[in-house]
Amino acid sequence: SPHSGRRRSAAFLPRIGIHFAIASMALVASVPGSARDPTISPRPPELVAGQITEGNFETRRVGGPDSDGGIGDWFLGNGTLCAIVSSPDHESALTPQGGVLIDLGHCGAQNDQWTVLQPLMNLNQHEVIPVKEISARVERDRASIRTRAVHQGIEFLTTYSVDRETPNAIGLTIRARRIAEGDRLFAIGSILLHPSGQTSPFSLLRSDPERSKGFAYSPSDRASLRSLLRALYASDLTVLVGGDGMPPISYGIERISDRRLARPPDRPTDAGSVPDGAMRSAASETRSRSARSLASFSVTGLHYTVLNTLTRPFWIGRTGRSPGLLQLAQLPFMDVGPRTEIVSRFRIWLGSRADVASITDQVFRETTRVFGTIDDANARIHIDLASGAPITEIRPDPDGSFSLRLPAGRYVARARAAAGRETRLAFEVTAGMEEERLAPIRLGEPGWVRLPSDFVGRLLFSNEDGSGPALFGQDLLGFRIGDDAVPTGMEAPFLNLAGSPIDPERVALAPGHYRVVAVRGPEYAASTTRLEVRSGEETRLTLSPLVRIRETPGWISADLHVHSGESFDSSLPQTRQIVAFAASGAEVLVATEHDRIFDPRPAIRVTRLSDRLVSVTGVEITSAFQGNDAPYSTGHLNAFPMKPVPSAYRGGAPRLEGRRLRDVLFELRGLDPAPFVQLNHPRPGPGDGQDDTYFSHLAVAGRPFDPTRSLLREPNRVLIEAGPRDTGRDLDYHGVELMNGPDLLRYRRVRADWFSLLLQGERIVGTSNSDSHRLGRIVGLPRTYIAMQADGLDDFEESVFMDSLRQGRAYGSTGPLLTVRLDRAGIGELHSGATGLLQVRVDAAPWVPISGWRAFVNGELVYRAPIAAGETASLPLAFDRDSFVVVEVEGPAEGIYREAFPGFTPFAFSNPIFVDLDGNGRYDAPGLPATLPRTLTDPDRLD
Repeated sequence: SPHSGRRRSAAFLPRIGIHFAIASMALVASVPGSARDPTISPRPPELVAGQITEGNFETRRVGGPDSDGGIGDWFLGNGTLCAIVSSPDHESALTPQGGVLIDLGHCGAQNDQWTVLQPLMNLNQHEVIPVKEISARVERDRASIRTRAVHQGIEFLTTYSVDRETPNAIGLTIRARRIAEGDRLFAIGSILLHPSGQTSPFSLLRSDPERSKGFAYSPSDRASLRSLLRALYASDLTVLVGGDGMPPISYGIERISDRRLARPPDRPTDAGSVPDGAMRSAASETRSRSARSLASFSVTGLHYTVLNTLTRPFWIGRTGRSPGLLQLAQLPFMDVGPRTEIVSRFRIWLGSRADVASITDQVFRETTRVFGTIDDANARIHIDLASGAPITEIRPDPDGSFSLRLPAGRYVARARAAAGRETRLAFEVTAGMEEERLAPIRLGEPGWVRLPSDFVGRLLFSNEDGSGPALFGQDLLGFRIGDDAVPTGMEAPFLNLAGSPIDPERVALAPGHYRVVAVRGPEYAASTTRLEVRSGEETRLTLSPLVRIRETPGWISADLHVHSGESFDSSLPQTRQIVAFAASGAEVLVATEHDRIFDPRPAIRVTRLSDRLVSVTGVEITSAFQGNDAPYSTGHLNAFPMKPVPSAYRGGAPRLEGRRLRDVLFELRGLDPAPFVQLNHPRPGPGDGQDDTYFSHLAVAGRPFDPTRSLLREPNRVLIEAGPRDTGRDLDYHGVELMNGPDLLRYRRVRADWFSLLLQGERIVGTSNSDSHRLGRIVGLPRTYIAMQADGLDDFEESVFMDSLRQGRAYGSTGPLLTVRLDRAGIGELHSGATGLLQVRVDAAPWVPISGWRAFVNGELVYRAPIAAGETASLPLAFDRDSFVVVEVEGPAEGIYREAFPGFTPFAFSNPIFVDLDGNGRYDAPGLPATLPRTLTDPDRLD
């Protein structure tokens, strides 16, 4: 037997069957505080609800990597949990309006990883419920915040409440009733955002646990009705598990009930007659009024989970099942009538660990406590029914012990740990037992590699059995959409070391023979070595420092687009990203968190890497909403430098949702200093969506920018429309991200747009960045080299850096190092005369292959030839008009380069050298020629 001990409860407990019939519907209290739950406050709970002001901000902030609230928002707390509902005039992650739950965490724990709970109408992300009113109320045993919105003739009352009896939970009640004519309302829902695996969603159906999804979800294709139907599922508990390396937390969104209530015509809804947020059973609410249960279903994608409720029961079909084709056909005929009210009740639990069990323990409070131990405290233990249906998951304590609550039934514990170890243990929980003890779970010892303490660089461990590089930092949860696993912020096929106090001292590896590749950056040497790893033994890895073998005098390397867990779509601790940046050999980190101005310098001091890199504080201003002044969304913009305002919403980040680009650019120009604004990834790469790529639709035209057409013609004309009161144009940004990650096809597509704009007189700087959100996406590659006479970090001057970038004195690279001159004029400068000698020198580390270079004049490929690293090439050029000259260098991805930078190609491009033919001291754009260059007409074609 797997049980090593049992104890029967002294008091009789009713038998709790495998379907958890009573586990979640009764009034429950929070799990009592203990040594492993430090978030429970020892002081008497304080109930607080009210607006945040300058005077109380410091005591009302939630704190944590996703904390956005500021002055003007609304605070709710009970001493254990702290929450913030945004002001109606503060945009959310999806809409221009606020009035939604944006921050949620344990008070004082700095662990907020909540993105947003966004109301949704009729399954339409862009059907905004415009909250206009917010009020707060504090009673003897309860505090609440209520929002009111009226849309399409429907009044929506949403109440968030906390009390003393359940300090780890916040109540959520949504009421909807028709008060005027309007479109049909067939569904009310909420979007839970967890972008790019920022938190991992786990779905449980307690009423029928055999149908629980756990962490694995079906993919959905909007173009396929069959695919959409497969993606719908029933769920009454959704758990969001916080990221590894972040302050621990998990969230459990428990569906209590969805009801359609009959309301007497002479008795309008009284929001105060029943406490909207009271955490009581649904039955007590409906004793005096007839009620009908409503169908609900969920769908989970890479970035979101939608919790949806239909507004009336099906005429045909079972309410308790996810809708099929016949049920979906009934949706257009559903509505909220004048004599009905829709009431949905939820409870949002907070857990003090980053696992599912910290939530299910609170929901399964009256069930058996199961104890166990495991020989690896870093393992994850998944608990499934004997049939394989997922029930919960737990992270052990540092000593390897664990305990969790489970209803009676037969289970299998699946333990997963680093180095590919996995084992199973079958066990049974008997009804009426107070405690069960499991036999110890044994995973066995991996091999261990002791890492050098003073090494700087990235290490790849490729198993010589052909299985590929070892993966590090896996969260072992298994969140996946179809066959695609969703990596977390910490997962990567390499290790980053920077001689920092937070570097790992050793790592676990599966036994085997490994080829270890060590790289730092394209200016440094690379090395390879071989290593044998044996089970249960520690092997010391000895590496010589990677010396700098290529100098870049007069240039400094920068990544102008870097994220961390301070962005809503990342779970990567900022300190880990800083170590990765130093390991990449890049020098200037521009922090551009999504819609949040966050200074990375304190984290740099924590890592003790101030001598390896400097930072510039910026922001990625992000838009997903399609409507208002930007009916097709405005995309993403980086602005830097920016000054954070700690007490302001999102640190003072500018608003972009639903706004036209020119209005945001005008606002940014009014700052001191005015930031450099870069249009990010304006074209999709292969397989990418179109919604957030600006040139794919423009924000007003709804059609893609056409580089073969004049800016005076449609649809391009919207870019140069002058705004009212001289607010400028949509084109008044300074830079465009030509390279975003490794994709050269996307580069050529954006290059076509860039060449077209340069031909028409728009002096826009081309940049090259990583857009890294997680360790698995290499930070500092591609990078932008910017000309600076004083190129050392000790005397780095941000203003000089910014001036040089604005002038276009920059080139982008994934490895090759460039020197380009047209006679005396360098990159970004002006050459005078009808002729000139173009000189190109290419340099690179020996492990970065270089094979050829090419020259473009006014976007036309005029020359290409072989070249090797260390060589210089010359090309005489003659001009018949003012022109611009751009150079590219490329090489094959092979050898160490291919191993170290998978998916990348050795490549570099220069910004233009401009040509002044007539000597008037400026570049007069030639305009689009009668015969367009192939780079504009067929950008997908290789050069």
